[in-house]
Amino acid sequence: MTLPPLGYYDHFLRDVSLPRMWGVRVDYEDRRVEDVPGTVREELLGCSALKRAAGKRVALAVGSRGLANLPVLVKTTVEVLREQGADVFLVPAMGSHGGATAEGQRLLLEQLGVSEETMGVPVLSEIEPVEIGRTEEGMPVYFDANAAGADWTVTIARVKPHTSFRGAYESGIVKMNVIGLGKQKGADFCHARGMENMADNLEKLGRISIEKSNLLLSLCVLENAYDHTHMIRAIAKEDVLRTEPDLLKLARTLMPRIPFQNLDMLVVDEIGKDITGAGMDPNIIQRFSSEHMSAKPFIKSLVVLDLTDQSDGNANGAGFADVSTRRLYEKIKMEKAYVNALTARVSASAKLPLIMDNDLTAMKAGLKLAGAADGGRARIARIRNTLCLGRMEISEALLEEAAAMPNVRTAEGPAAYAFDEHGDLPRGGFLY
Repeated sequence: MTLPPLGYYDHFLRDVSLPRMWGVRVDYEDRRVEDVPGTVREELLGCSALKRAAGKRVALAVGSRGLANLPVLVKTTVEVLREQGADVFLVPAMGSHGGATAEGQRLLLEQLGVSEETMGVPVLSEIEPVEIGRTEEGMPVYFDANAAGADWTVTIARVKPHTSFRGAYESGIVKMNVIGLGKQKGADFCHARGMENMADNLEKLGRISIEKSNLLLSLCVLENAYDHTHMIRAIAKEDVLRTEPDLLKLARTLMPRIPFQNLDMLVVDEIGKDITGAGMDPNIIQRFSSEHMSAKPFIKSLVVLDLTDQSDGNANGAGFADVSTRRLYEKIKMEKAYVNALTARVSASAKLPLIMDNDLTAMKAGLKLAGAADGGRARIARIRNTLCLGRMEISEALLEEAAAMPNVRTAEGPAAYAFDEHGDLPRGGFLY
């Protein structure tokens, strides 16, 4: 699709004005793991399953999400396993990510700081899995071929609420076994009956996968509202199904949120697969790809300004937005996002929003769509991404509400946005 020439929409937006903005800080519970490598080591050594790794060939499975401290988590786990006498190698546990190719998944790991050079062990990436069992209904359960050929598999998994379904097991250890290590085939079969049946499918497939796979243990990570490592637990295979639901409940309490309701416009500086699988977390924006999710809409117009470089062109999540920029559009690689959409059988998050020339016209268009051309009265919030909600910008129309909230502190402002000669904002923003 050819975009209109630069400036084409300017005359439609000439009467839209942007308000002055204030920088605010939002306080959340910030308990975190201060010594990440020490805690990883302590947890692994305290897990009775670890001794079975001695003298064995062990696959360490790493996902595509941007976990805080991921290189440290992986490096320390490698070190502990090797100290036990294990022969360790890494495998990507990414389902259909990376364009559902072996090389694409290896490159994703490298972009996250996990490579043969940084970790000191081989990275074996293979996209074609092997079948390790079937459910009572006959659904096949797949597992990474390289991992299945090892004596044991260890996973590093973050437990958190999923972006498209609710169940006893959402994002976490079970999902990494079924979908991450199941590769595109595993992901495809798990989504086969639609998102409304995803939780049921995941549990059924998960029980077979946990039983039949060579999973030894999982290093489970929970993160707090500031994207800091809140908890690290080493969980033996036999304890996964019993333990993970309680960890999911805890993870749900740790999630941040936008503290304002009835927004005319939310501006999100960046989306990306390194932020969340959905590009931006639907739990935060309350826009979901599945009609079976219960949403509480509070945003009239959603504007997205950019796509992270780490996403490698996968603009999954852009479809949640109403407006975006030429910059984001030109980064899109359809083959990256569409594999996810076809595998998950949902298209909403992979669709295109309205594309404007730059940040200025995108934000003006967002206000116009919200019916709030007079920016002085518009209720606007701007965030960096849905992982970073400790700091944000709000318009003057939200100041009174912010002042009444015990966990919101006004930090800087007011100030008008200073766009550059291309109509764009400095990346990171002036009030963050």
